[in-house]
Amino acid sequence: MKKNIFFLSLILLLTIASGSCKRISNKNETKEVILASFTVLADIISNVAKDDFIVRSITKPGVEVHGYQPTPSDLVNASNAFVFIDNGFGFELWAEKFVSNLKVKRITVSEDLDPIFISEDFYKGKPNPHAWISPKRGILYVDILVDSLSELRPSKRTLFEENGKIYKDKLSKIDKEFSLFINNLNKDRRYLVSCEGAFSYLTNDYGLEEVYLWPVNAESQITPKRMARTISLVKEKNVPSVFCESTVSNESQMVVANETGANFGGNLFVDSLSDDSGPASSYIKMLEHNLDLIKKGLF
Repeated sequence: MKKNIFFLSLILLLTIASGSCKRISNKNETKEVILASFTVLADIISNVAKDDFIVRSITKPGVEVHGYQPTPSDLVNASNAFVFIDNGFGFELWAEKFVSNLKVKRITVSEDLDPIFISEDFYKGKPNPHAWISPKRGILYVDILVDSLSELRPSKRTLFEENGKIYKDKLSKIDKEFSLFINNLNKDRRYLVSCEGAFSYLTNDYGLEEVYLWPVNAESQITPKRMARTISLVKEKNVPSVFCESTVSNESQMVVANETGANFGGNLFVDSLSDDSGPASSYIKMLEHNLDLIKKGLF
């Protein structure tokens, strides 16, 4: 019965949406809608598209994205957009089904990125999806979005390119500052210990060693072997701080901290931005928050 009610509601919402235009009127100005799969990506897009477009995210701040279940209202929002942009690399497990029956253009950022592959467990051999965690890769996201959006809206190419350049300059500054920090950090302190193995691109790009309790949040199962391995390494290498992610419980990482004497360095933002009152309400602020915590924790 509940299933029937859900589908009836879905049909009604889609019927209403099908009669609406893919443009939204705002004070006599008509703007096209760009729909992103998650908040981090939406914010990057917003800095490329600026005020000429309306950019929306399917998932809300603070939501874990891997196992998200789209709602009927998400489908309505998608039907009002001229393009749906997702990360790819298996990050949005729901994306294929979500767009399969929608008449909307699709941009998948990872199609133009070189992956780093997960090395163990159920996801072994699959691409790690979290490329945006590294400022260096964030710059690539901007280039990909500028080119992809320009192909869909050629008349806006100059706008996209100018906005992209301004935004990349901000990301380049963050990149240079973190590179300088790492270059001055003793090699025996270059270990980043987190809950999820979401920092592979960051550790690869800046010469850190990555240690984690589980490979992907969609799995998030801690085996005794993995816990023992992490505790042993933190003790052996005298790692000063360990971290977790904002969308999962840090309880397991607190066990590591208590068993080893390491400091718990705080929660890093990965899959989702914070709300406006939080420390990571934009992609730039997210990078600054994460890298500042890492600097404090490893120094």
